[in-house]
Amino acid sequence: MPKRGIVLVAIAILLFLNLNSLSLAQTTYPDTIERQIKKLLKETRTYFDSSKPVKVVKMVKAPKKHYYTVLFTYYAYSNDYLGSATFKKEKDRYTFINGMGSTVQKLNNDTMYLDNVPYSVVYGFNEENRIKMLRLFTLDKKSSYTAPIKKGTYFIHFKKLPLNTNLEKMKPFYIDCYGKDNKLIPWGECAE
Repeated sequence: MPKRGIVLVAIAILLFLNLNSLSLAQTTYPDTIERQIKKLLKETRTYFDSSKPVKVVKMVKAPKKHYYTVLFTYYAYSNDYLGSATFKKEKDRYTFINGMGSTVQKLNNDTMYLDNVPYSVVYGFNEENRIKMLRLFTLDKKSSYTAPIKKGTYFIHFKKLPLNTNLEKMKPFYIDCYGKDNKLIPWGECAE
């Protein structure tokens, strides 16, 4: 019986240590990501108000292994901005790699490369889940596409592009928003 008791105590201690390390990992990454974003904003946005918090509002695994795109909010001038940045996870560390975009509107789009593969990215604020689908029209008309939007306050959608894509022609010049029953939402309600 004493051996069994010792084994049970050892298992309990290991489980406690494992759960404790998991909770530490879950609580530390937002801080390191927020610090990196704040530093980048200070370096690149002269209008950034560093006295106000930078808050990570959504973190999504990107289509490529070990990459994550983070949506965050920050304050500049007299407006709240929604931004995005892409990080690579290596050995439980998140390192900024690219994609520092932001908008004062509720909707933004960009293009980026992950491991030399091009992607079109659209992200935004989806208050009361009003947006169900976006239709993005690009200069390369054959590459125009539809992006279904999942429920949630914030969303991000990735579209993998062919390797020979000209990213300049993939930037949407027009976006239609659709809500319930596939009804077109006026641009002012969708993005501003």
